[in-house]
Amino acid sequence: MLQWDRLGETRLAFDAVSDAALGRACAVIDACTLPLVLYDYQRAAVLGTATLLMAGRRPLLLTASHVFDGGVRLGNLLVPLASGHGLIPLGGARLTRSRSVDIALIEIGEIDGVERLLQGRQAVAAALWPFMTRSASQAVQRRARERKRRVLVSGYPAALTRFERGWLAARRLTVLTRRHEEVAALRCPADRLFGYGRVANRADGALVHTPELEGMSGAGIWVLQPGRAGQGARLRLDAVQSAYVHGRYLRGHDVGAALELFRH
Repeated sequence: MLQWDRLGETRLAFDAVSDAALGRACAVIDACTLPLVLYDYQRAAVLGTATLLMAGRRPLLLTASHVFDGGVRLGNLLVPLASGHGLIPLGGARLTRSRSVDIALIEIGEIDGVERLLQGRQAVAAALWPFMTRSASQAVQRRARERKRRVLVSGYPAALTRFERGWLAARRLTVLTRRHEEVAALRCPADRLFGYGRVANRADGALVHTPELEGMSGAGIWVLQPGRAGQGARLRLDAVQSAYVHGRYLRGHDVGAALELFRH
């Protein structure tokens, strides 16, 4: 039986922000971010990352569609509990993949152990997402206002995991960065680029080399929005991480492109 060992979090920053504001934001993200673990009874590895959503009473996992390329089946994937060392298999879940962008939804309401999976986590309420209620023109105006705002990307890269003697140990990576515009690299209107250099500041101020991001596919990309006086920064789920070029940028797709998936 596979066991899960959570090793904490590594924070890297390409920009400055107060430790208090960053700590509160990371706590919110941690409560809804899960690794997708591939297990074949001999080896285990983090295949991707997902964000826990709640659409009404439907619990869902938002991730990247390409995680399921090559015939990966939900029956071979597990997600860890918020506490303890156990994992819950995703057999019985329902997968819906977008035809236009690299986004997928996994409906987990019917899997065995879903109540245990949700304990200790805080799902993002899909009904509150801006793209559910705003028009296309309002979305364009929002993106223009937020072009220079800081963003957080958080997930479980394979470079920060290890498997040994039936235990999979993993450390969550959170990166503070900004939008990175390379027009030639944009393939569709839903594309979003964010800076990802080879060197960043660690939480203790040391300069360190950034890791490769395999395993981060599907991770949530969150905009840090200014809060009201005395309330600190607020978070808004902005995109789903799908690819990267080390030393230049990481790519995501706007969560607005996931709207079509809720109609299935």
